[in-house]
Amino acid sequence: MMSYVDQELTVEDMLADPIVQTLMRYDGVSASDVRHTIEQVNQNRPENPVEDAHADAWATTNPVKPGLHNTAA
Repeated sequence: MMSYVDQELTVEDMLADPIVQTLMRYDGVSASDVRHTIEQVNQNRPENPVEDAHADAWATTNPVKPGLHNTAA
């Protein structure tokens, strides 16, 4: 029987996972690349995204560009 853990992995736990390390090697991504990206995201995200005018810009009412058809089920 499979058991589930109620705790999410930390980034360091994820980076230590052998499968993740194999995939990262295959993709040419290092642990320091991942850490740097996370650091950049944390530095550039707004302090209060609810008040940020661009916080919900991704949630448009019509995300499919004209001429393209949304075939997702």
